[in-house]
Parts: sequence; C-alpha cells; structure tokens
Amino acid sequence: MNVLALHGFLGDRDDWNAFQARANYRLSQLEFDRADLPGHGVAPAPVPADFDGWVAWVRARLAARTGPVHLVGYSLGGRLALAAAAAERGSGRVASLAAFAASPGLADPAERSARLAADRRLADTLERDGLAEFLRGWYAQALFAPAVETVGRERLIARRSLGEAASLAAALRTASQGAMPDLRSRLASLDVPALVLAGDRDHRYLGIGAETAVVVPRGRFVAVSDAGHSLLLEAPERCADLWCVFLESTVQPKGPST
Repeated sequence: MNVLALHGFLGDRDDWNAFQARANYRLSQLEFDRADLPGHGVAPAPVPADFDGWVAWVRARLAARTGPVHLVGYSLGGRLALAAAAAERGSGRVASLAAFAASPGLADPAERSARLAADRRLADTLERDGLAEFLRGWYAQALFAPAVETVGRERLIARRSLGEAASLAAALRTASQGAMPDLRSRLASLDVPALVLAGDRDHRYLGIGAETAVVVPRGRFVAVSDAGHSLLLEAPERCADLWCVFLESTVQPKGPST
C-alpha cells in the first residue's frame, strides 16, 4: 500500500521514523514516501508562492505513485493532506486520509487575516534573529509544553536547528493557516475513510479534530492519551497503532469467505 507522509512546520522526513517503523512492523506491505516539505530539511526545495502551490506539490506526489495512496499528515502536513484530499475528490488517487493535530482552516475571514499577519511577523522575526533564537521562542509556547516535558527543550531545539531560516520563513508566510481557505464545505463531500487524531493534552486541537471528523462523512476521531500537540515526537508508536487499526478496519480488503 502506498503511503505519503507529510511532516509539520520546522520538521523533516525523519520525524516519521518511529511512526513508520511501528507501522511497518504491523503492516509489512506499506510503501512510504516521506519527502521533506518545501523549505525544510538540509537541502530545502523551493517554497511555493501560495497555498495553492503547496497543494499542487502534494498532488504531484500523489500522481507520481502507481495506484491509490494513503495520505497522512501532521500539523502543517495534516492541513496539506486535508487540502489535497479535498482537491482530489473523485479522482481515486486518495485511498484514505489521516490528519494529526491539524486544522481544516479558519472559518472567520477576519481571523484568517489576523493569523496571516501574525505569521508574517513571525517569519520576519525568524529571518532577523536566526533559527536558533526563533526556536527558543517557538518552544516556549504553551502548545509545546508537553513536548518539552517529554523530549526536553534543548533536544527539541537541536533537532530543529538543521534547517535554513530564510526557507522556513518563506514556508511560514505561504503555508500559514491564514493563507489557506476554510476546507469544511469541500471536506463535507469527501468520500474516503478519514482518521483524525489529537493529543488529549492538546486542548486547542481536541475540539478542532473532533469537529473535522464530524465534517468528513467517513471521519473518525481519536484522542491520543497523555500526549500534546507534537504527536510524532511524543507518541509516534501509539499514533501508528491507531492508524494501523484504522487501515485494517476500514480500508484493507477482506479475505474470501469460507
């Protein structure tokens, strides 16, 4: 089974290592594509000019695979997965959708504008102060407190310090939640199985995740116990277990009856 796994902002393809190892242990036929998102990694690819360009990048990777793809994304990657799946409605390219700690977009236009302006200011700060200083402020946010407890602030900062500030700033500007549309009306006609996860300590995304799973007709929401927002760092094996159970129960073909 083809899998396209999309990491979050500031991350890279290696964020999926533990998740993939656990998933491959449970379902050996999985074939993962875990490319670094544009603007990320040690040799960042050019950043799309707008959010539509990000979605086009995902759709191109879907089209490059032979057969339907199980699309899974975390945070920014989850938003891209939701958007690409919505754009691919009826194409048959998406076999299933999984979004971890991700939003379907902001419904209020004024809130979108405010978020875009805030993320542009953050991007300016990243370019001005450099990645190391930016990361210290980033991981001081309450959203990441559980990850700091689990992984440690210095280890988190060291893990994220390999990127390029200018490329990451460009990604923050064009892939901001404020730059994306509200996907709810499109997701309401999505006809693929969907799994939505959020950590039970991630109070912001618990409600968002539950709502998203209701919007998608074949959606299912699960709260990951004792985990915050950084699911791929805090609970990768548990997320993989939940995802594999989802695939086994909703996607995998049943064997012939006897």
